[in-house]
Amino acid sequence: MTALSQPRSRPEKNLRVLRGRKPARPAMAPWMIVAMIAVTGFLGLGFAQTSLDRSAFDLAELNRALAREQAANLDLKLEIARLENPARIAPLAEEMGLVIPHTTRQLLVDLDGQLPVFAGAETDEANQ
Repeated sequence: MTALSQPRSRPEKNLRVLRGRKPARPAMAPWMIVAMIAVTGFLGLGFAQTSLDRSAFDLAELNRALAREQAANLDLKLEIARLENPARIAPLAEEMGLVIPHTTRQLLVDLDGQLPVFAGAETDEANQ
């Protein structure tokens, strides 16, 4: 069996082919820009969060160091108070030969004059 060929149809005379633009594809550039902005934003947020976490760890370490130093400062203040105690100093002073004086001498200084003039007055603490 053989197929019979059909005669070719002739285009109608009032039809014509117009040359025009190619069909427009969706533009990829705006989507690529949006994707790049999204990726950059995501990475920026991750970096910011990492920086905040690192700062929080540093701050916690500084707070621990501050607490240690405050405790050491308190210990030093207690040591100063213990060393300044007159009950501890008086026996040590007596061992060195220091005694409370029975007489005192006041020195008056005239600073308005050319040369300072010292006038001394002795007082006896026993009389006071």
